[in-house]
Amino acid sequence: MARFNLREFVALSCILSSTTVVSITLPSQAAVLHNDWSYSIDSFNDGMSGHIVGGTKYEIYGTAIKQTRDRIFMAINANTPLEGVHSDYAHDNQVSWGDLFFNFSGQDLNTASANGNLFGVRFSSNNESAAPSLGVFGNVTATDVANQNGLLLDNLSAYNNWVTSHGGTPSIGDFSATDPYFDQSRHVQNVIASGTKLGDINFVSDVSTLGLDFTHFNATGNHTFAFSFDSSLFSTGDFLYHLGLECDNDITGGIGEVKDVPEPSSLISLVTLGLVCTGLRLRKSVV
Repeated sequence: MARFNLREFVALSCILSSTTVVSITLPSQAAVLHNDWSYSIDSFNDGMSGHIVGGTKYEIYGTAIKQTRDRIFMAINANTPLEGVHSDYAHDNQVSWGDLFFNFSGQDLNTASANGNLFGVRFSSNNESAAPSLGVFGNVTATDVANQNGLLLDNLSAYNNWVTSHGGTPSIGDFSATDPYFDQSRHVQNVIASGTKLGDINFVSDVSTLGLDFTHFNATGNHTFAFSFDSSLFSTGDFLYHLGLECDNDITGGIGEVKDVPEPSSLISLVTLGLVCTGLRLRKSVV
């Protein structure tokens, strides 16, 4: 079984034009590998609901990712259930989960989105994504629906200041709250604006069978749910990801790596080669 081999990066640079080079600082806290799952834990007190900060119905506690030979699994632990929650402040009285975004491009979020260089996963049928159905999408651009869903603050910077001034500690999972990967002057993009569907997702009906252990990190949200999709739908290599509710009242994210896993026949060949080489060494040693 293959798994994410996370590496701690110092910086990742991308060229936005022939004269401008932007250095993207990657998360200061690398995701933690525990029992074959890569966990990214969010602040436990940066989910906002009105004047209340921390432990609200919007609180996200963490995410976990695992890659097997042919599937990528994503698990989410939060106070918000999969179907979302009622909100008198949302234009449709419902705040749902936004979409999940993966960025393999080495560009900041604004640039990758503008260029259609994101992958997106729509897993909530209730949200306001432009994606026509649940599933994995490529060539994705992203937008936000935060104001429509009740967030009256102007941008991410204002959100961070509000949380801090009300006793909370804002973060975006493994990212700091002020990480330059996210544009502080706007709301974080939380739904797919456009994209091409690549494949479907499968929900895990019984998450207790997955070997998840969010309690190891004291992440004790009221709900844990998980889904998976074919790993061949993604690029291989390092990625950044993020996820928020439609209202952006909490956002989380992290880093990871999709490995290129050999086909079973290749694995057999490698094992056979290893046995042959071992036999040759043994034969040489007894001559």
